[in-house]
Order: sequence, then C-alpha cells, then structure tokens
Amino acid sequence: MLGLRLAVRTQTLVTLAGALALSACREAAWPTPSQQAALEDRHGAGVTATSGGPAPGGQPPVDAGSAASAAPDRAALTTTIAVRNAIEPKAGRLPPLPSTPPGTPRVRHVIIISEDGLRPDALMRARGPVLTDVMKHAAYSLTATTIRHASTLPSHAAMLSGFDEDAHGLTWNTWRPGRGFILVPTIFDAAERAGETSAAFVGKQKLEHVIAPGSVGVFSKPGFLCHAVSEAAARYFVEKKPTLEFVHFADPDEIGHHQGWMSDEQLGAIRGTDQCVANMIEAVHRAGDDGDTLFILSADHGGHGKNHTGRIKEDRLIPWIAWGAGIRPHKIESPINTTDTAATALWALGLPRPLSMEGHPVEEAFRHPD
Repeated sequence: MLGLRLAVRTQTLVTLAGALALSACREAAWPTPSQQAALEDRHGAGVTATSGGPAPGGQPPVDAGSAASAAPDRAALTTTIAVRNAIEPKAGRLPPLPSTPPGTPRVRHVIIISEDGLRPDALMRARGPVLTDVMKHAAYSLTATTIRHASTLPSHAAMLSGFDEDAHGLTWNTWRPGRGFILVPTIFDAAERAGETSAAFVGKQKLEHVIAPGSVGVFSKPGFLCHAVSEAAARYFVEKKPTLEFVHFADPDEIGHHQGWMSDEQLGAIRGTDQCVANMIEAVHRAGDDGDTLFILSADHGGHGKNHTGRIKEDRLIPWIAWGAGIRPHKIESPINTTDTAATALWALGLPRPLSMEGHPVEEAFRHPD
C-alpha cells in the first residue's frame, strides 16, 4: 500500500512538473518589450491597436449543450443537412457590407470562420449567395494551402497558432483528453496576455486540444452542425463583443466523408453554411461593429473521394477570404499558408506575435495609409 501511495504521489509530481515546464516554454515564446519594439520598428505595429475590454475570466459560461448527448446518426445527419440546405438566405436581408475608406483602418474585432473540409473549387461551384456577395468586397485567394498533415486537428492548430505540426505538437486527429494541449502559444493566448476577450465556438470536441486552459474566455460546442454553432457565436458576439472569436463549421467535412468531396450533397451542405456565415455578419451589424470588425474565412483542408490524406493538392488547397475593416478588395496573388491566418489576426489587432511564429501577416490584403 505504501509503495502504491508513493507511486501515485510521484506520478502527480511528474505531471505537475510537466505542466509547469510546458507553461514556461509557452511563456518564453513571447518577445520581450525591447524585442517587440524592434519588431514593430522593422515590420510595423499592425493595422491599429485594439480597444481595451473586460478580463476574459469575468465572462459567464455559455450553454454548450448536453455533453452526454450521443453522436448523431449518420444517415439522419445527411438527411438533416439536405433538408436544411433547401432554405436559402433571403435576398436583401443582409446588412450592406462595409466599404472601408482610405487611411488607417480600425480593427477592434477579428472573427475567424473555418469551414471544415472546404475546397476552393467547391466553394465556387456551390455559389452560395452570401459568400458570392462577400467576395466582391473581399481580399481573397483560392490557392492558399494548409499544412502537409491535412487533417482537422493538426491543421486547425496551425491556423490558430501560426506554427506547423512539428512545433505545435498536435499530431493526432481525435479527441484524446489524456494527451493534453497544444505546445505553443495561440492567438487566444495573445489576446489573454493583452487583457482582451476571446471566444471559440466549434462543432468538434477535439478542437479543445488547441485551446489551452485559461487561454480563452469561452470555449463552447453548442452542436455539431453550423446552424447551432453560428447562432451561439452570433448571440455571444452581440452580447459580449469579444476582441477575437473563432467559429468552426463541420458540415462540408462531414458530408465529404460520407457522400464524397464535390458531390451534389456536399455542394448542398456548403450552400447551407452560407446562412451560417450570414448569421455572423448580421451579429456584427446588430452589435454596431461593422466598421471595425475583420472577418477571415478559411478552411483546415480540402479532400478528394471520401478522404483527405494531404498527398495531393486537392487535399491541401483551401480558400482564404478576408473582408471588413481595413480590407482592400482584390484577388491576392502572393502565396498564403494556413499559418498566416494567426499572424494576420494578431497583426491586424496590434497584438504581439511569438518570436518564432512561422506564419506571416497577409499585409497585401489591407489598405495602407497614403
């Protein structure tokens, strides 16, 4: 019995030591004040500094739905999406998209929308009315790429941290609570360090591996499909106006795995997510933040057949679409990697980036002062 107690106590101390070491490593990734000043002199401080906000810890929890609910039946899920996709957003219902005047834009909020499994050619073939209109006001690329391991968890970790898989450490693609969290700082850490608020609303529980404890004000999985996720995220934005919000739609990936990438069913699911994008645009309008909110819509990976291995370009090509505050509408010619999403969000908000971040801000997307 004594030996068992000593073994348990030893394991507890090892676990605690590991957690402290990981925390120290994550903290060491940030630049010192003098290093940050040098970086700003060399590259510019970003679009603007953000306004202050309440501490993330003061936010009330959001109803994430029943954690005990079973995974939806696959056939029923496909039928649900197919029926829902018959409902198109009403023409003229959306508020006008902002046209940013020349000069220094004011970015006070960034909303990152990830459509899981969205190929650029599928987006264009689906021709949803909302994103068709958005792209007229956006800086966009249809040839952006994700990381070599084109799977949901590793790719989202790269998108939200700015680091590739060998650095961020999330090499698996399922929810494994015992394996811990991302090894590098994320955009949520950056917001928390600056005293800004953040939130993440997702359709897949495994994305919690990207959100280290204490790094985000709210992490919520309101449902699996994008309607539940976008409605919760939209409601939260109107009520709390977080500086940074991440919103994840699982629909294209789910249908891709069961009906095939580029199938009629998947294209229908993509048209269905159009309404979910509309929910977020409307929320920003209701909150009165059209003029100072930047949207970035992208994907974690593409796919072919009923899978995505990362071995061919159809798996790795993703859309990258930015609109709202500070954006210069045009087709972006320079290459974009998914790690650039994190760098762009922090740069636009004027928040420090970790010294060794692999991603770079997509400055070409923005207007610059004359």
